[in-house]
Formats: sequence, structure tokens, C-alpha cells
Amino acid sequence: MSLRPYQVAALEAVRAAFRARHRRVLVVMPTGTGKTVLFAEVARLAKGPVLVLAHRQELVEQARAKIAAWCDDVVAVEMADRRDLTRAGGGRAKITVASVQSLRRRLHHVPRDAFKIVVVDEAHHATADSYRALLEHFDTWVLGVTATPDRADRASLAEVFDELAYEYDLRHAIADGWLAPIRSFVVQTQVDLTGVRRVAGEYSTPDLERILVRDLHLAEVAQPILRERGERPTIAFAASVAHARALARVLNELAGERGYAVSLDGTASLERRAPVLERFRRGAHKVLVNCALFTEGFDVPEIALVAIARPVLSRPFYAQMVGRGTRLAPRKPDLLVLDFVPANARHSLVQAADVFCDERPEVVERAKQLAAAASAEGASIALEQALELARQAQEAQEADVTYQLRRRDPFAALGIDLSIVRARHRDGDRASAAQLAYFKKAGLPTDALQDLSAAQAERLREELLERKAVGLCTPKQAKLLAAHGIDPEHLYYDEARELLRELKTRGAK
Repeated sequence: MSLRPYQVAALEAVRAAFRARHRRVLVVMPTGTGKTVLFAEVARLAKGPVLVLAHRQELVEQARAKIAAWCDDVVAVEMADRRDLTRAGGGRAKITVASVQSLRRRLHHVPRDAFKIVVVDEAHHATADSYRALLEHFDTWVLGVTATPDRADRASLAEVFDELAYEYDLRHAIADGWLAPIRSFVVQTQVDLTGVRRVAGEYSTPDLERILVRDLHLAEVAQPILRERGERPTIAFAASVAHARALARVLNELAGERGYAVSLDGTASLERRAPVLERFRRGAHKVLVNCALFTEGFDVPEIALVAIARPVLSRPFYAQMVGRGTRLAPRKPDLLVLDFVPANARHSLVQAADVFCDERPEVVERAKQLAAAASAEGASIALEQALELARQAQEAQEADVTYQLRRRDPFAALGIDLSIVRARHRDGDRASAAQLAYFKKAGLPTDALQDLSAAQAERLREELLERKAVGLCTPKQAKLLAAHGIDPEHLYYDEARELLRELKTRGAK
């Protein structure tokens, strides 16, 4: 077994950050790109004991198995009745995987210097009090790994980690051939979200449940899943336990096959979940419906359809769900994401295009519109294609705006209409040489102002002085900015100066 090129780069970045004396470093890599392999290699190379922290039973066992296989070594476990670390008189393994909840209760048994490195799996949880208590207890180096650094509750990971050592984004992972391409299919539903409250950045679960368990809404989700699934192993994400169970029931009824779909949730023990998941992996169950149970650490590469059967406002939460289907597998050409979009959503719902968080918001919005248009015609669209078309359309629009701005009279944008002030009244003196010199210094074209009367010139000078008094950009700045397609209308002097300085630094002509 060997590391992939980006894993090698991530490993070197982590080691370099530690050598630079950064005590707590973060690595961001998409779901399915081998974060566990990365920190397993960090543990293998470490010159002392390593602790890996996870927050769920499945994640602890999954990490233990992968690390043991990678390092060809015994990995200790600290969770529930497993006390390989804190058992009196027990030996110490080099690597321990621990449940955050269990270890926090037993910290008094563990010295502060017990580990050389502490690894935080799914590090977007690290701002929680339980994680902070553990990290503050240990005097050690800390490595956090996550696929979604932008937390739903906006708590900043910079409060925990002092250096982003390495980041590998979803777009590059797909382009490099390490993850499956994503296709989008948008289904418009009749769900009415009027009156649904928002709690902690998401729609209220009880409010959603009351709406989504109605037969009409269950059918308008179940039918597209059955129609689009084909031979794709499918995972669906519901809003609540009751919603998950009801959706599985309707899927079975419409498919005419008992056990076609199965629901699982956090109320089921690991012992009950394990055989159900095994049947799903073997294909005995075609659709696995769950309520936020498998958003992290659930590894079934064959999943080729992800149905987001609930409205979602949080991009990190949504990205974790889509990540269940991005892994590569034999005979799996791509991942199809079904988005169910209520007709009257009051807030901007997250959709498949949003998982490319490095893309500009206006391009993502255009891509969503393209996906919706394709879906309305009964076809899915590859997100890379949608994003490329959206980028081209956005660039064409921006080029047209820039062209129009360049053609626009920059002085008219400032409220100075030279076409009006050019015509001199027959009576009265012409503009003086001093007035014309002032206009020239301000950046106005004096040849267009030769015929101004002295009174007109004075009114124009007063306008310029008033602009200067309130700190607005000068006509000279306006002319230079308009030549680069930048609208100067509402810019202040300091803002315009910084923009021109940046243009000059970039070598803009």
C-alpha cells in the first residue's frame, strides 16, 4: 500500500507545520479521499504514542480497523466497556482510538503527557466543549482532519487550530480521478414551508416532520427515487426518525417489494444496525433511508445515488450527505444527487452545486438554474458541465458590463454632464484661465470646456469642491477606473486610490 500524491503532499505539509512549531494544525480533504489513511501514516511515523479521537461508536471502530491494517499493528480502544488505555495495570499500545465522550469521563486516569500527537477525526466538531476539554488536558501536538471546515453554527475552527496545513478541494479530487463525478437532478415539490421555524441554522425538525410525513409529500419524493435509481445503490436522508420510517414504508409499497427500502436511525443499537448495513452492502436492500445517522464515516463506495429528501440550509451538513456517494467503485460511472426543492422555500436551500464551495456564488446560482432547467426536461446534468456553462455565461455578462462601462462617460457617472455645461451663454465672460487650469488639474478635458461662461465654470468648480469635501473620488480617478471597466459612481477617494494601486501592481494597462 502506498499514499496517493495528494496524501504525500498533505503528510509533508503536516510535518512542515509541526517543524515550524505550530502546535495545532488542520488538514481539509473531501470525503472519500483517505483522511484516515493520512493520519494512520502520521501515527505510524510518530516517535511516540498517538491518540485518535472520534465522536461515534462506528467511527471509533472504523478508524481502529483501518489504522491497524495500515500500520500492521495492534490499536487500543477506549470506549464504553473497552478500557485498553485506562485499565489499571494494562500495557500501552502505540496507537489508541477513543470515543470523545468516554475519554472525557476518564481523563483523571490519563497523564497530560501520555501522547506525542492527538488526532481529531471529523475536526469540524472540535469547537465543542467536550473536544476542547480533551485538547486542553493534553500537552501535545494536535492534527485535525475534516471534509467540511465551514461549520453549520459558524463557530470558527481558528479558535482551536492555529494553522491550515493543507487543503485539497472536491473539484481537484474529481478532476484527478480520485472521486466520482457528480450529476444533479432537481425535483420541484409542493411542500409548503410557510411557518416552518429555523433552529440553529436549520429548519426545525418537528416543524418539517409534520409536513414531510404526509402521503402527498412522501409520494413526490419516493416516485423520483424509484424512477431515477435504476441499479444504483441508494441512500436517502430524511428530516426525522418518523420521516425516515414513513419514506421507507412508501418506497416499499410503490416498489411492491418488502425490504426494498429500510430505515435506520440513532435509536437502533450498533448490534441491530450492523446486519441491516451488511444486507444493504450486499444489495438485499436497495435504498437505505436514515435520519442524520450516516452523514459521517459511513463507507459504502458502491452508493451511486444520494437523495436529499429534506430541505437543507447548511452547506457543511449537505456536503457530508453528498460525500456518502462520492467514492469510486467498479461499474460506477458517477454519483447522481436528487435534490427535492419546495416551491416556496423562504431561504436559499443548499443544492448539489453548492458542494463546490471554491466556486463564485453567482456562478453556483447559474449552475443551479441550469440543473433545474435540465431536470424540468427529465434529464440530469453533470455538475462540472453546469458549472462550466455557468462560468462562461457569467464571464460573457461581465465582459459586456465592462464594455458598457468603458463606453460610458466617466464624468456623467459622477453627476458631471459635460454635454450640458459645454454650451456657453452668449452674454457674460468666458471661463478664466485659472478656472480652466483647475479643471485640468482635476482631470477634466479642458478642450471640452473652453466655451463655458465664467458663471458656468464657477458652478462646476463648486461641484468639484463639494465632491472633494465629502471625500468622493476625483474625475481623474473616475476616468482611469472606467477605462478598466470599473464603475466609479459611488467610490470614495481612498477606495479609488487603492483600486488604482492594485491595478498598477497587477500590471493592468
